Amino acid sequence: MALAQHVLERNRRGAWTCPSSDLYPHQWLWDSCFNAIGIAHYDPPRAAAELRALFRGQWANGMLPHMIFAPGGNDVGSRTVWQSHKNPLAPRGVHTSCITQPPLAAIAVWRVGQALTVAERAAFFAELFPKLVAYHTWLYTERDLDDSGLVTLIHPWECGLDTTPPWMRELRRMPVPRWLRVAMRFRLARLLRRLRYDTRHLPASERTSDDDGVRMLVLAIRAKEHNFVLRQMPPENSVLIEDLAFNSFLAVANRALERIARDLGRPVGPDMVAHLDRTDAALERLWDEPSGQYYSRNAASGGLIKLPTVATFIPLWADVPDGAQTTRLLELLRAPAAFWPPHPVPSVPLDAPRFREARYWMGPTWVNMNWVIIEGLRQRGEGELAAELRQRTLALVADDGFFEYFSPLTGAGYGAPDFSWTAALVIDLLARES
Repeated sequence: MALAQHVLERNRRGAWTCPSSDLYPHQWLWDSCFNAIGIAHYDPPRAAAELRALFRGQWANGMLPHMIFAPGGNDVGSRTVWQSHKNPLAPRGVHTSCITQPPLAAIAVWRVGQALTVAERAAFFAELFPKLVAYHTWLYTERDLDDSGLVTLIHPWECGLDTTPPWMRELRRMPVPRWLRVAMRFRLARLLRRLRYDTRHLPASERTSDDDGVRMLVLAIRAKEHNFVLRQMPPENSVLIEDLAFNSFLAVANRALERIARDLGRPVGPDMVAHLDRTDAALERLWDEPSGQYYSRNAASGGLIKLPTVATFIPLWADVPDGAQTTRLLELLRAPAAFWPPHPVPSVPLDAPRFREARYWMGPTWVNMNWVIIEGLRQRGEGELAAELRQRTLALVADDGFFEYFSPLTGAGYGAPDFSWTAALVIDLLARES
């Protein structure tokens, strides 16, 4: 645990913690939530400050951005893409992105609150509760336009599992400018690699491909033309997805928001209660009976994107019904040729055509996804399986270090070393033994 704390101390930037000193110098939404959950075990006030720092980036409409840029950072390209200072809804004094990320804030606020004294918790909840309500309200008002209960995402960077196959397949189907078609035809996208920040620090084989990276940049620029507002974005020229992981996290976060409200003795309001209930029910529309898995859905066509990923297990943590679906998910999780290799759980199953052992979200095992699955297994009463996955996850880090992600086949660490959420969630796994 001391080594994990050292990683978090090294990456500390005053009130908040960057994911990695070299590769990720800014503050990310779901990273800070994971970080706070781990930090709360040994320094609850610092964990609370981590989340308070996250809300300094909240927009006037309630949106929590997926990034808050560090002052003096050299990531000029990202700031040029977003230019949040030109949007009247953006906060003054900090630069942010203009999209969001998995809505783990309410979950982290609840977890951190349990580590504070009674008086500290009351003040902490009272301070952040209206901000959480504003964020959840924004999600349903601006991203659930038909009141279906499912939030629509406008960019893969919002889902957290950025380059998983469902998003990349839909991204590759997006109409692209002529200059990009020419660049990809003649493999000129590789010439842009010198402008990429990540491949200066890591092998290109571990990161997003050059072509997909350019497509994601084009998609962000197009979204910017419509002020990143979903109702203004033309479906034929956008990538709009009801993302499984995001909406599953939202279902869990909704229940955390309700717990905070009960602790404060405040109502969340009837409209919000209706939203919460619809999301729980709507997750079942992402279930595919023939394959026995959950999938994301194309928001424009309504069709499921039937490419398997680790996201299929996140509904175990949400309030989906127990029964045959849970049984089938557990069987799938235990399948050695798919999701239970020597170092589970891969982000893409081993038997999938798009599996890539070392490439970002195309196959590696991630500690944060294992942590989420462990939470789901515990909730489902699968303590033995949760304990086994916990032990394998801790062994993975003990053997190779606090890497961003790992080979599910060999356990080798990939991506950024000394990665904050890996360290933070190891602390939580050690502190909360199954």
